[in-house]
Amino acid sequence: MSRSLAVLVAAAVLLLSAGPRAQQATSLDPAALSAAIERALAVAPRGLEALLVPSQVGVRVLDVDVERISTSSQRITIDLSQKTLTYDPSGNVEGLLDQVLRSTAALTAGAGDVQYRLLVDGLPLERFLPRLPDPVSRPRALGKADRVVVSAGHGWYWYEPARAWRLQRDYYWGIVEDFVNWDIASYVQDELSTAGFDVRPARYPRRDVKMGAAGQPAWQDSAKYFIRSLGAPPEVSDFGVDDYARDINSRPFYANWIDSDAMISIHNNGGGGTGTETWYDETNGYASESRRLAQIVNDTVVAAIRAHYNPQWPDRGLRSCNACKGETRLAFRPAIILEVAFMDMKTPDNDALHDEAFKQIVAAAVREALREFSRP
Repeated sequence: MSRSLAVLVAAAVLLLSAGPRAQQATSLDPAALSAAIERALAVAPRGLEALLVPSQVGVRVLDVDVERISTSSQRITIDLSQKTLTYDPSGNVEGLLDQVLRSTAALTAGAGDVQYRLLVDGLPLERFLPRLPDPVSRPRALGKADRVVVSAGHGWYWYEPARAWRLQRDYYWGIVEDFVNWDIASYVQDELSTAGFDVRPARYPRRDVKMGAAGQPAWQDSAKYFIRSLGAPPEVSDFGVDDYARDINSRPFYANWIDSDAMISIHNNGGGGTGTETWYDETNGYASESRRLAQIVNDTVVAAIRAHYNPQWPDRGLRSCNACKGETRLAFRPAIILEVAFMDMKTPDNDALHDEAFKQIVAAAVREALREFSRP
């Protein structure tokens, strides 16, 4: 990024902080949210198509409540029935919860920062999930990020029900998130390396001729296969009931294993919304620093897109939850998920994700954000 571009990004961030975040966020309607979740429960989540749909086996919405925290933030509390924990016979709840959260995406446009609080029969979700010990004993210098794990979401994985390899997401208008994430993460890795960061990719980092575990180019594989090839022990690369769960778990476990200072996961969204949002976890022990990192990254990325690509690009703000996403929950360090755009929104999101210039703008902005986060 040139000095002039960096100045423009910084100026745009100041404008953002003085503008939309000072305005009253659109109030959310609990009844509309509940109806959207009910519709989502009438469809089997991706990867679980062989099962009956959640509503047929007793997954219910018990209550949805919305609380305004400030002029620019709200909390959505979603209480689901006990069957949520056992819908997936493997015991993994993330696929179902992802579908629940995606169903609310279109409704939370303009809602500002949103905190999701997920309950199961009135009890916080995190009480039902295993808490693994942090293998890292070294005191972490908070607010400093020299070693950064860059995790490109998804990729090919072994899908046991069909005894076949499959991608984790669907194609939209000729592109698929598994590969778009890798493209953006690759640019981020280059930008951070140039800036002097110790960058550790979670997926194979080069688009070369090497073939991967799935019989496809290695860069297309999901993370667990690459992390295993780096010599990670089985408790890092192979923890989980199937390769989908192992892939999710391997990413934060890898960040813990190499003792990174921060972790940024690159994703793209779904659910019919539009714009950029950034997630962090409230329960991983680093919520405050994760939120600070998420705020800096989200503001800087949106500012850069508005300054250099689309002045009307929507800023969806921050999203957080209590243990709903393994990539952030299991990282015992500041960790965020940057949802750059919506794969299933043709214009402007999917159109932008076809454009290499857009991806490079996002990557350069992430570099500037990590510099800001690391600044004393």
